[in-house]
Amino acid sequence: MKIPAKLKNFLNDSMWSIAGLMLMNVVAQFVVYPVWSRSLGDEMYGNVLYFLSLMNIVAISMGSGCNYARMARSAAGPTQNDNYNFCMGIATVLVIPFVAVIRHFEQGMSGIEWMLFALLVIFTMWRFYADVEFRLSLDYRGYFLYYAIISVGYGVGIVLFWLTGLWPLALLVGEISGLCWVFARGKVLRSGWHGPGKGFSNEGKLILVMFGTNVLSNVIFNGDRLVLMTFLGGTAVTTYYLASLLGKTLSLVTTPLNSVIIGHLAQYKGRLTVRMMHLITVGCVGVTFVGTAGAWVGAYVLIAILYPQNLAEVRAYFAVANMSQILYFVGNVITVVLLRFSKPRCQVYVNTVYAVAFVVLCIPGTFLGGFNGFCVTYLGVCVLRLCTALGLGYMAALRANRQEESEAT
Repeated sequence: MKIPAKLKNFLNDSMWSIAGLMLMNVVAQFVVYPVWSRSLGDEMYGNVLYFLSLMNIVAISMGSGCNYARMARSAAGPTQNDNYNFCMGIATVLVIPFVAVIRHFEQGMSGIEWMLFALLVIFTMWRFYADVEFRLSLDYRGYFLYYAIISVGYGVGIVLFWLTGLWPLALLVGEISGLCWVFARGKVLRSGWHGPGKGFSNEGKLILVMFGTNVLSNVIFNGDRLVLMTFLGGTAVTTYYLASLLGKTLSLVTTPLNSVIIGHLAQYKGRLTVRMMHLITVGCVGVTFVGTAGAWVGAYVLIAILYPQNLAEVRAYFAVANMSQILYFVGNVITVVLLRFSKPRCQVYVNTVYAVAFVVLCIPGTFLGGFNGFCVTYLGVCVLRLCTALGLGYMAALRANRQEESEAT
C-alpha cells in the first residue's frame, strides 16, 4: 500500500526531529547527569537539579513561548525577527536579577559558578527559541543537525567539568555551540536587532500569554523538585528524579513531535473534528500505558547501569513516577493541538487547573504523606491535566462542527 505523501512527509519529519532532540537528551541524561551524580554526591546533585529546575522555569518558558508564538502567527503569514528578538532581549536582561535573587537565598555555589549559571540560563533560553529557524521552513534535517551539534558540545563540556569542577560548563558549551550554528547558517538570529517593528502589539501579547502559561506549567512541572527540596531535602529530589528518569526520557519524544505537529498544523487549513479527537484520545491512552510499561521494565536496567548505588531505594517508585511524566507530556501534545484550533486562553485554562490541583493536592500530600504522598498525588494531578486538555479539545471540535453546519445552511 502506498503511503500518502503528506503522511510520508510527517513521518520523515518526525523521525529527524525525534532523533535530534533524543540524541541531545540522551547525552545530557545518560552522560552529563551521571557524571555530576558521581562527582557531586546525592545532596549536591539534588541541589544542582533544583537549580536547573529554576533555570527551566524561565528559560523554557520564554524561549519556547516565543518559539510557539511565532509558529502560531506563521499560520496567518510570514513573520519577522524584530518583535521576537526584542522580547527575547528584554528577557535576557531580566535573567540577571532573577539569578541574583536565587543567589540571595541559596549560597551553595562559588561566585564563578553563579556567573556561569546566569550565562547558562540565558543561552538555554535562546537555544529553545532558535530552533524556530528550522521549524518555520520544516527543515527537520537541519533541526537534527542543530541538536547533534549541541550534543557534541555537551561532550566537550563534560570534559571541562572534569578539569575545572565547574558544573554549569557541562551544558553551557553545548548551548553556545548550537546558537553559533544558527547564527552562522540561519536567519532568525542575524537580523531584527533594531527594536520592535510592525505588529508588535499583537505579537507581544501572544508572546506574553505563551510565556505566562509556560511559566505556570513549568513551575508545576518542576514542582516535584521545588516541593521535595522544600519539605524533604536534596536527597529526595535525587530519588524522584532517578525513579522517573526513563519516563522523562521517553516522554522527550513529545517535544520534537510537537515541533513537527505545530509546523504541519500551521499549514493545515481544515478544522478540528470530533472524530479527530476520538483518535487523539485513544492514542493518548495507548501511549500512556505502553510508555509506562516500557519505562517500568527499562528502568531496572538503566538505573542498575548508571546509578547502581541508588537502585534499591528508587525501584519501588518506578511505575507511579514514570506514569506521571508520560501523562504530563501526552497532555503537552494536546495543548499543541489546542494552540492551533482554539484561542490562546485555552493554554491558560489547562495550566491553571494543573497549578491549582498541584497546590491543593501535592503540597498537603507531601507534608502529610512524605515521599509516597507526593508520588500518588502528583500522578492524580497529571491525570486531571490530561483530562482537562482533552475536554477543551472536544469543545473546540464541537464549536467547529456547529460553525460548519451554520455556514452550510
